[in-house]
Amino acid sequence: MASSGYSAPTPPVFSGEGYAIWAVKMKAYLKAFDLWEVTETGRQPGPLREDPTLAQIKAHCEECTKGFKALSCIHASVSEVIFTKICMKAKLFQAVLVKDEVPPGEEGFTVG
Repeated sequence: MASSGYSAPTPPVFSGEGYAIWAVKMKAYLKAFDLWEVTETGRQPGPLREDPTLAQIKAHCEECTKGFKALSCIHASVSEVIFTKICMKAKLFQAVLVKDEVPPGEEGFTVG
């Protein structure tokens, strides 16, 4: 079997400088793998219809995993320092969400 001569490019890495250039490259990278739309919209497919065919099940599974594939690409495209900052901000954001969802009568609850 002959090789196609194509190897998947590695994602561009953002290290804290040159964001505008990185963003253009990253958008093209995600589009190349059909992951840009899910990245931009965050939209997930609806539930499968009753009695789906194998092809429909496969297509649905592929659509469901696109968000995770895009997130994995983004994780791989930032330096460790930037990734750590993102993780810390995500934890803070989750803490704020939890704090905002305190049930009535539990107002004394604090996060962190």
